[in-house]
Amino acid sequence: MDPSDIMKNDRSHKYDSQSKERHIPSIEVLKNYGNSGKDYIHVVVGENVKHPNSLQHQIQWIELYARTKMQNTIQIGRVNFAPGTSPDALFRLIYFGKYREFCALAYCNIHGLWQNCIEIREELRLTAGCRREKCLQEGFGV
Repeated sequence: MDPSDIMKNDRSHKYDSQSKERHIPSIEVLKNYGNSGKDYIHVVVGENVKHPNSLQHQIQWIELYARTKMQNTIQIGRVNFAPGTSPDALFRLIYFGKYREFCALAYCNIHGLWQNCIEIREELRLTAGCRREKCLQEGFGV
């Protein structure tokens, strides 16, 4: 997914790796979440290195976009966060099989817009769930 499909301008961030870990959204596919028969995308910012969430420095929102098999880019949803709230969002998918790529955006009021995208391969649709790191190890996602 080309960032220009969903962002008005492409910002390049020149920060150290710890700063990037605090800001880049982590994307997790949850198929049949909790044996509910429902599929979700879990997006969290600062999964390994906690992001400050004070009034002065916070993640204000997370948005999730998807690219369909027909190459259409659609917005799945947006979650806004109040100061002190952990930037953690769960987005329900109605029909997982029609998506081929997901892109999450997170906005930090100090450091701007950050993104992460994953490609969903056909094999993933057959698994019970896949964390991004596991998908990479098993060759399911990029």
